[in-house]
Amino acid sequence: MVFSSDNLPKKGVLSSIRLAGGNVSLKLMICAVIAGLLGGYGALAFRFAIGEIQNLFYGFDSELVVSGVAELPWWQIVAAPVIGGLIVGLFLQYCMPGKRGQGVADVIEAVMIKRGKMKLWPGIAAFFVSALSLGAGTSGGREGPVVHLSATMASQLGQRLRLPSSYYLTLIGCGVASGVAASFNAPIAGMFFALEVVIGSLATQAVAPIVLASVIGTVVSRIHVGDFPAFIIPNYNIVSWWELPAIAILGIVSAIVALLFIWSMGFAERTIDRFKIPEILRPASGGLVLGGIAVFFPQIIGVGYEATDNALNENYDLLLLLSLIIIKTIAVGITMGSRFGGGFFSPSLFIGAMTGGAFGIIATSVFPELSASHGLYAIIGMTAVASSVLGAPISTILIVFELTGDYKIGIAVMVAVSVATLITKQIYGRSIFQTQLARRNVDVWESRALRYLKFRQVRGIMDKEFSEIPTSSPLSEVRKIIGQLPHQKLVAVDPTNKAFVGMINFSNLKAHILADEIDRDLTVADITSRDIPVIFPESSLKSALMIMEKSGLECLPVIDSAADARIVGLLHYRKLLSEYNQALLNSQDETSGKMFP
Repeated sequence: MVFSSDNLPKKGVLSSIRLAGGNVSLKLMICAVIAGLLGGYGALAFRFAIGEIQNLFYGFDSELVVSGVAELPWWQIVAAPVIGGLIVGLFLQYCMPGKRGQGVADVIEAVMIKRGKMKLWPGIAAFFVSALSLGAGTSGGREGPVVHLSATMASQLGQRLRLPSSYYLTLIGCGVASGVAASFNAPIAGMFFALEVVIGSLATQAVAPIVLASVIGTVVSRIHVGDFPAFIIPNYNIVSWWELPAIAILGIVSAIVALLFIWSMGFAERTIDRFKIPEILRPASGGLVLGGIAVFFPQIIGVGYEATDNALNENYDLLLLLSLIIIKTIAVGITMGSRFGGGFFSPSLFIGAMTGGAFGIIATSVFPELSASHGLYAIIGMTAVASSVLGAPISTILIVFELTGDYKIGIAVMVAVSVATLITKQIYGRSIFQTQLARRNVDVWESRALRYLKFRQVRGIMDKEFSEIPTSSPLSEVRKIIGQLPHQKLVAVDPTNKAFVGMINFSNLKAHILADEIDRDLTVADITSRDIPVIFPESSLKSALMIMEKSGLECLPVIDSAADARIVGLLHYRKLLSEYNQALLNSQDETSGKMFP
């Protein structure tokens, strides 16, 4: 026998609030406005929370962390992430679902598997864990937690208003776009990030509400924070088009750095696992190491915007740039491996800027007359590394353009990004988010249709009309039985406990019972096919499809449990195929943009 079972995710509880009737598209656009406001103010709230917690630990709330900690005693720099880690450990142990921070990968998982349903408490808990982690001085990005918070609020909006489930993906895209746009003051990039990374498709009619939400998030940010790019840098220009080969080489170097960064995240977690540290003390232990590193390299603290800006403005020498590539990678690995909260966007920008800056210093020293300033290479490296790590070349190019406000270096940036992403995909094939999902056994390459079948149970389509025939029954009795049946679905069961034994081949049975004389010694046991795979009512349709395709059977028996083996239904291939075809049509509708009725 072959056994297979999967569990369906629990259904979320919807409130009784409903939108009034009217035009469906108008409803969605109104919800997009609300999701945009939620995402924008969620991003501001997260930034404010980090500042307040940072002020509590370090005595200042500015993003100029390197300058701020310069006058602090070493013990305070060490103590901050340790104390923060103790609080995070307690919170993870007793309050946090899954006992880990959450980010972009969790949003993608909700889109892929849960059809856009996200629960409120994990979103609030992840907000607290990430804000505390970054405010206490760990090394990570704030964009990932903002994406998760914005997506959670947008999904909850749809669930609370009892909107059709087909709205949820669009609303999540709206929340993500708004959150990213508000974080970076980059509306175009926010829109593309939502479509490219989270929704997974640029060919969708959901573009309109997502664009609207992204604009609203940007407006919210500009009203409260101001209209200026995150990094203020001089105007850099390409000296000669002969630099393009060097820029292509920088793309290769960026791909190598990105691959090492992605690999190091898993390596750090596996290494920390070997120490068998109690889960409740794991963040504090990691915080102790991070605090020790920060005493000598304060650039690793928090999101690292000040250090990134210094690299872009050519304020670091070659040795420091090379050192920070290594140190920041280690720090982010310890942060994530220790269960702190945070994202990967800011760290990838940081490491990319250091990589590009170091490469630029070397390139300008070799060919000074043909090379631009190494600050230009820092911008290019920042884009190339981030695009490879995040698996989002279009979004990253646009984000960097909008962060820097400089579109004149577009060709150079696109060359490096193209080379870096091509190499990364050929060698590794996954982004940092896809790597996280793969560790959770979430198949990122699985088709939408198979994913749909994976979370549908056999009990929903199994046929409950069948007849049980004891294996001890003589064929002469069977002839009398089948004459009274409205169907030909017969299964053989044990005469003592009614356990499933096998399927009765009706064609074989007919040859015996229609004969002029029936062999009185023949019983049902003699014509029963016993080597038949079985499944359970809670088995997934995907597993059933795989079994039927492998066995070539047109019908599978469904039993209640492996112990009792009582048959409760039959699963027919034609019915399963019909479900699969419908799933294919639904997935095509989502991809083409029919994400709302």
